[in-house]
Amino acid sequence: MKLAPFIAVAKSSTLTSWGIAIVVCLTATLARADLIFADSFAYPKDYLEGDGPPPGSPPGQGGWMIFNGSPKVVSLGLEHDGIFWAGRSASLLGLDSTNGDKAVAALGPVTAEDGTVWVAFLIRKAKNPQARGGYAVVSLGNDVTAPSLGIGMLFFKDSYGLDNNTGERGARARTGVRPTNETDWLVTKLDFVNAVEYLWLNPSPGTEPEISEADARLPMTADFLASGFSEIVLKIGYTPATFQFDELRVGTTFADVVNGSRL
Repeated sequence: MKLAPFIAVAKSSTLTSWGIAIVVCLTATLARADLIFADSFAYPKDYLEGDGPPPGSPPGQGGWMIFNGSPKVVSLGLEHDGIFWAGRSASLLGLDSTNGDKAVAALGPVTAEDGTVWVAFLIRKAKNPQARGGYAVVSLGNDVTAPSLGIGMLFFKDSYGLDNNTGERGARARTGVRPTNETDWLVTKLDFVNAVEYLWLNPSPGTEPEISEADARLPMTADFLASGFSEIVLKIGYTPATFQFDELRVGTTFADVVNGSRL
């Protein structure tokens, strides 16, 4: 009879241990799930076609498919103070009077249920920095058949900004800052709760940027709010310049897009 309490305690202790283990595992899983997409383009120097997803990528992240031209992986990676860097980058070549390189990758669906989503990447005008016009952007969503958001050098505006890709008046918000051969870090916050998009250029990676300090802001379209996105697009066109993209990340917190070493 005296053994019963001991056995009960032992079982309780065992269950507690299992409970702790389960909680730890669940916590780790939830923390990991905050990162939706991450790519440092640390692939062999060659065409981007078929590369990815990197080992340990978030669920739903797919490899790169080429839809136009021949985007490449180049040995020179882009660096920015405080941003995780793994070496190498994606290089996209533009064309003077038509669309240039274009690559597409899938990611776990992003919807309004996510509440807030952050997108960040490094970008640089690598060749022909004196060239004007054209576009070079990261587009969220299928830019042909679905609502989407373009982030980067806006079409014929020669400056960084946001573009809802509707062609309507008020569909763009630009910063007035021109791309150069210096690396810039573009950070975008998608606020699905209030249906607003924000863009910061080179914010401090140490703290989440303030809304009041955003370099551009744009109302989110009702269609984009309703559909979200499940593709991420790199594209360039109507310019003889070459752009590099690197450390492309999507997450539910600002910290997710700063540090890619969690992969």
